[in-house]
Amino acid sequence: MEHKNAWRYIQEDQVAADYGLATDEFLMDAYSDKESKDATLRLYTYQNYCTLVGRFQNIHAELDLEAIRQENYQFSRRLTGGGAILMGQDQLGICLATANTFNCANTREMYLLFSSPIVKALEHFGIKAKLRGKNDLEVNGKKIAGLGIHVNQEGAIQFHTSLLVDLDIPVMLKVLNIPLQKIGDKAQIHKVEQRITTISRETDQKVSLDEIRQVIKHCFEQHFDIQLIKKPLKVAERKNIEILANERYSNEDWLFQNSPQPDMTGMGLKKTDAGLLRTYVALKGETIKSVLITGDFTEYEQLFKTIEAQLKWSALDKEAIGEVVNKAFTNFEGTINGISEREMQNAIWRAALGAMKEVQYTYEGSCYYTPPRTG
Repeated sequence: MEHKNAWRYIQEDQVAADYGLATDEFLMDAYSDKESKDATLRLYTYQNYCTLVGRFQNIHAELDLEAIRQENYQFSRRLTGGGAILMGQDQLGICLATANTFNCANTREMYLLFSSPIVKALEHFGIKAKLRGKNDLEVNGKKIAGLGIHVNQEGAIQFHTSLLVDLDIPVMLKVLNIPLQKIGDKAQIHKVEQRITTISRETDQKVSLDEIRQVIKHCFEQHFDIQLIKKPLKVAERKNIEILANERYSNEDWLFQNSPQPDMTGMGLKKTDAGLLRTYVALKGETIKSVLITGDFTEYEQLFKTIEAQLKWSALDKEAIGEVVNKAFTNFEGTINGISEREMQNAIWRAALGAMKEVQYTYEGSCYYTPPRTG
C-alpha cells in the first residue's frame, strides 16, 4: 500500500500581528534550499483587531493610525502584496509554506493551484467562489478572500489567504482608509459593504471556525493527495519566531518603509489591473527632487526603484518622464502585467501637478539652477 506524503499542520488562535506574520515567514524559510515534497499548512486567527498592510504600500495612506492607536489595535506589514486588511477572531488566516516543487509557470498558476482547496471548501458550504482579478476570491462579484504570494530568494513559497468568515464592517471602515478608486469611481464609501461578503452572510448562519478549518484541512489533503499531521510549534521555534517578530514586524523601519517624505506634496492615485498605484512627488523649483511609487503589489519593486532613481533631480517635463518610464519598462527583466507605461507616466505627472499647486517655484538652494541675474 502506497503511503501518502505527510505535511505539517499548525492551528493557532488570537495571535498578535507581529507574531502571526513572523510565524509565516519562519515556516516559509524552513523550505529554503530544499526540494522537499512536504509542506506546512497553518490555519490561524488574529487578536481583535490587527490591521495589516501589503508589502509595498504606504502605511500612512492605507491605515488610520490615530484611530488604531486610540482603539489599542495592532498593525504591521506583510511580506506578501495586496491591500490593507482587518484581521481578528472572525477572519481565518491561511498560510501554506512550501518549497517550489509544483512546476508552476508563473504566479497566476500558483494562485490557481493553492486557492483550489479553498474554493472546494467554500463549495462544501454552498458557496461558489472564483479567482477574480489578480488575487481575490469572489462570490457573485463580492470579495470573500484575499490572496497573496511571496517567494524568498531561495525559492521557498509563502501563500497567504485572509478568509472572511465574518466581518465587522464599521470597525473596518474606521481603521482602513479605503480610496474610491478601489471600489469604483462612482461608488461611495458606504457602498464598500456591497463589495464584500462573508461565509456567514452567504450561508445565512453562523458557521464555526472549527468546522471551517476541518473542511479546509480535508480539501487540502484531497487536492494534494497528502495527509496533514498536527505538529504544534516547538519551544525553540517560538523563540526564533519572537526574535523575528521583534527584528522585523515590530520594527519601525519595516513598518514605515515606502512612506513619502514631508516635502512630497503631490500625490497621484490610479487603479490598474495590477492593483492600486500611488505616486508621490517632491519638487524643487522646476525640478523633480524625488519620486516614490507604492501600491498593492510586490513584483515590480525593482522597476519602480529604477524609475525613482532616474527621475531624481530631473527636469519637470511630462515627455522626459515618459522617456524614463519607457526605458525602465524596456530594460525590466520581469513580465509586466496590469500596469502600462502610460498609466505610470500619467500617475507620476498627476502627482507632479499636485506638487506644483502646493509649492511655489523657488531656485533657492538648488545646485542645478543658477538664480537669474538682476540689474
